[in-house]
Amino acid sequence: MYDKEYSVQEGFSKKSELKGSEKVYIMIGILFFVIACIVIAKLISYKYWTCIYTAFGNENYFKVVAKLEREGIQFKTKTPMNLGTDNFHNRHQTTQYDVFVKKEQEHIAQRAINKN
Repeated sequence: MYDKEYSVQEGFSKKSELKGSEKVYIMIGILFFVIACIVIAKLISYKYWTCIYTAFGNENYFKVVAKLEREGIQFKTKTPMNLGTDNFHNRHQTTQYDVFVKKEQEHIAQRAINKN
């Protein structure tokens, strides 16, 4: 009834051979998936945090962070990229820092920042 015998190995080896362009598409797909996972993780991690202060320059940033640390308040900092700055040598004076605290500590953090 069956003249030719097929092995399982033959069937898989023919299908598993990928062309160079197929490998590139698979790699691009994996890279896209990893980047999407990272972005989603960051969005989820900032879900319970709120921005309480935006500082411009290192000096302002360190003043605010010192006040938060003194009160024992946990914080995160986000620094958007400043690609359009013309004054590259003085970028430490114009860098933007967004300071985030947990939503339940927002009022305590605001009081700490506004203290003299």
